[in-house]
Amino acid sequence: MRLPDIPLRHHRTVRTAAALGTGALALVRRRDVSAERQTGLRAGNALANAGLTWLTGSSAFLGRVGGSSGLNEFLEVFTSRDSGPVRYASTPAHISDVGALDGDADADTWWDEHASVTSPAFLNAVTAAAAGAASWALWPLTERLAEKVDEKLPSGVGRGLNAVVNGGLVAVTAVLIDKVEKWADDVEELNYAPLEIELPAHIRESVDTLLSLPHPNSEASAEAVREQFASAKFFVWVTYPDSLYSGDEPVVLDLEQIEQLLKDEDIASIDVRPDESTPSAAPARHTYPVTGITGGSADEGGTVRSGDHAGISNGGLELTLDIVDGRLTSVDLNEVDDEPFTDLLSAEALRESVPGTLHPGSLDDEDGGYSSSFEIADGDVEDAVRTLERWPRPDEYIFRSDRERP
Repeated sequence: MRLPDIPLRHHRTVRTAAALGTGALALVRRRDVSAERQTGLRAGNALANAGLTWLTGSSAFLGRVGGSSGLNEFLEVFTSRDSGPVRYASTPAHISDVGALDGDADADTWWDEHASVTSPAFLNAVTAAAAGAASWALWPLTERLAEKVDEKLPSGVGRGLNAVVNGGLVAVTAVLIDKVEKWADDVEELNYAPLEIELPAHIRESVDTLLSLPHPNSEASAEAVREQFASAKFFVWVTYPDSLYSGDEPVVLDLEQIEQLLKDEDIASIDVRPDESTPSAAPARHTYPVTGITGGSADEGGTVRSGDHAGISNGGLELTLDIVDGRLTSVDLNEVDDEPFTDLLSAEALRESVPGTLHPGSLDDEDGGYSSSFEIADGDVEDAVRTLERWPRPDEYIFRSDRERP
């Protein structure tokens, strides 16, 4: 069960209906019906006012002003609402590991978090009910005032003027909301959320090539991973502006918006969500034992120089597949550490070492007491951004299994 609300995507329809409905309601007078029907008209007027009040308090009418430009900040003094970031496109029914994407397995989660007596949806419903009750109680007074105005104006002018003023106020409010949203766009903050993508052809071909190579341990496990990859959906985490904010509703973006989001996004990992019907791989948790190496590790150092994806690294890159709970969960592209920590202590130092021995001379001075596998060489920072387009092509990898590692 959910408290009623209208999604943001219907904002034009809702705002138009609210303005026209308010104007139409202002045309009604109790003298339009006989005395015995005035009670029904009064009840209808109260219901109409309650409905229009609810419409103007819905997410569709308030737009992002209701969620990111001040209204929620005011409401948070009295409520505990937290809409959270938008989730682009569709997500699987349940995501179970590493916190990459939150699932929707519990159908009551929305109600538990957003339908309390202090939630904005509840406050909107209460406000609408109060407006309806007030309209019922004040109807005789408002009708007498309307009749006095009508008496001083030519026939029909009072009604028309009342309709224009009331409907116009609602329309002007909608215009002001758009203005505030435009102003908010100029000072908006960036958010972070998963975006479902079509896996680029060169990345799919690279993974297909990797999976086509003999598995060093189990061909059955390799076939399971291949089936999972073929059936999977793919997600990358991107920063997005407040202009794409949708509250709790996923947003289906057009190609231009997707291209803009991915244009400068540094992506080193692609979340993979296979179809639940595919077989599981064994062992349940491991890195797939075939990887692809490119860059410095394969060619004695250097930067990838091929087309638009040139310049992403001055060292080796390794393409790996991560398996969790028997499911393929990510495709990763990371720098290769050519100087592993196992070389920090010499064999002689290890022989003489006992628990509690400190080895202050084991690190080179230039290391400064820490190590990083990611370094930006001479050149622009932009050249180090690993966009999807800059991921290496299949012919740039040297694929090898665990058995072939030195």
